[in-house]
Amino acid sequence: MAVSTGDVVVALAAGAGGEATRAPEWIKIAPRGRTATRDGRSYAFDPEALAARFNADDVKVPVDFEHGTIHLAAKGQRTDAIGWVEELAARGDGLYGRVDWLDAGRAALAARTHRYVSPTFPHDAGGNAVFLHSVALVTAPALSNMPALAGAQSQQPTPDIAMSDKIAAALGLAAGTSEAALLSAITDLTKKADDGGDVASLQTALSTTQTELAALQATMRKGVVDTLLDTALKEKRIVPAQRESYASLCATDAGLTHVSALLAATPPALGASGLDGKLPGEGGTKAVDPVALAAKANAYLSAQITAGNPISYIDAFAHVQAEAEKEAGK
Repeated sequence: MAVSTGDVVVALAAGAGGEATRAPEWIKIAPRGRTATRDGRSYAFDPEALAARFNADDVKVPVDFEHGTIHLAAKGQRTDAIGWVEELAARGDGLYGRVDWLDAGRAALAARTHRYVSPTFPHDAGGNAVFLHSVALVTAPALSNMPALAGAQSQQPTPDIAMSDKIAAALGLAAGTSEAALLSAITDLTKKADDGGDVASLQTALSTTQTELAALQATMRKGVVDTLLDTALKEKRIVPAQRESYASLCATDAGLTHVSALLAATPPALGASGLDGKLPGEGGTKAVDPVALAAKANAYLSAQITAGNPISYIDAFAHVQAEAEKEAGK
């Protein structure tokens, strides 16, 4: 397993007139999905998996200068943290971290001596980030065209943040309350109703909150699916005629997981097949329906498990896909 540093960077935001704003509480650490660096390397980030690993490890991640935690510590030299990532959150466009900045970090941001953020992350042979080791303020970016950090006073809140704040307001909580705290508050409302409080009022508030939470989750899921499929189209892992079918498969958590894994295992540059930009029936080989393939893959997977030959869903999907392509080529 390899460790990469400086491979994903985002510019620190500046206020009106080019003056630096206060140190942002939340920063974007990595984009969602596969991304390429300016020097040609390729890595993939799963925000949900990285946030879950962070919570399971229960170890705060240090923020340093120029990856000192990796480079200097390896030489036995002292390297101090300039901040600590206290919380990680998966959002529609990537992985975000809540940072408790120390004096050195705030001073660097105010002076604008280090204007970019870069994570250090161990990764597997396929370039998939395994966990977040540390985060650095750096001067030289590795990835261009990333948005400014969240928390800048000039930025407008993203849709998921705005919706979360509306739910928080409905519950009488402060803006920026985490999703876990929102769910806890909803649970408390339910308990109060069971204890004989103002049932009608509580049920109305609970119903409103649940509706808004469902809208938030739907917005976040749509953002995840759109990003996943738009990236797959851009990398030519699918063709436009397949997008709607893949979107249907992503309607459930299990389906989204299967599609994400399938696309990660699918080689890019499908445009060479002659299907790029064409709908079925417009010439060339007819695109294979992924919904039908998914059903066949599930059946094949069950049959193999019953026969005492346990395989992964991806292996099952690859098998039926190869059979379908072989049949279509006759």
